[in-house]
Amino acid sequence: MTELKKSLAEKLAVIKAEREILIPNSMDEACQRYVDDLKFILDRDIKFNNPVLMLSGGVDSMMLGCILKKYYGLTQSITCGSAKDTDDITRSHESAKILGIEQNSVFVTWDEVLDNLPLCRGHNIATIFDVVLYLVFYLCLKKANVEKLDLIMGDGADTLLGSVSSFIYMDSTNVMKHFNIPRNEAQTLLKQNYYSEVLADPEQVRRRKGSGHLYKEICYELGANPIMPFKNPDIVRWVNDLDSSFSKPQSKLFPKEVIRYLGFNPDKVSRTSMQQGTGLYEKMKEHMMQLTGTKSPNSAVKKYMQTTGTIEGL
Repeated sequence: MTELKKSLAEKLAVIKAEREILIPNSMDEACQRYVDDLKFILDRDIKFNNPVLMLSGGVDSMMLGCILKKYYGLTQSITCGSAKDTDDITRSHESAKILGIEQNSVFVTWDEVLDNLPLCRGHNIATIFDVVLYLVFYLCLKKANVEKLDLIMGDGADTLLGSVSSFIYMDSTNVMKHFNIPRNEAQTLLKQNYYSEVLADPEQVRRRKGSGHLYKEICYELGANPIMPFKNPDIVRWVNDLDSSFSKPQSKLFPKEVIRYLGFNPDKVSRTSMQQGTGLYEKMKEHMMQLTGTKSPNSAVKKYMQTTGTIEGL
């Protein structure tokens, strides 16, 4: 067994001293607190009194949908994509049906994405993921005519809950041994540490395929009001402090229980990956490397973003 790296041990020791591990008296108590906090954010940030949910078909957007339906009269949602038969599209329609709202699925083709590639220039775009996400979201939302809509998105929920990826828990056993604590405390420390690092350096999220900054830019360009309730650590950070055995982030138990608490059925709601399996990312990788003459996809993006159309084909 490998030992815990000194740098990580020192960081966790600081987290252990500064942050507490929360175990609410009941699941209902925690659910009500979460709902109240998210409602506070929505009340504060809704500008046009015309909320529309960006529905991915996953647990977090569904939870927001339940709050918006119950307290804000939600009637419609939007799902963006490039293919109609993927898992996220299917699940978004199922979620809309459960919520009893209209689901607007908006699609773009590969040719439309290529034709509009120059739109990426001038934006904070550094990866192939950024390129595809920006173009798909921009073109779809432009088609949907989102001017003067409050667009609510679930970005940031996984980071907050600690369900962003299993890699953050890889050192659980070593943390248990180093601090002589049970597994649930070790896992809680690790997700608290990850969240603290993200708060200290938000660019970490972007480098790990974060999309929030681009979503905001797109909304502002199109005259919409972007709202991402989960990205308010001053209000909802306590969710990250929940004991891992209580919130069970890897199975997303807590947000599912919030959905149930609000009177909806979470049993058919599961994690999704946006437009997984469409081949769009792979196509864009090949196209950008060929276009720029580079051997790395992200180097290709960097070179493309630095050009102004003077290079042949760019």
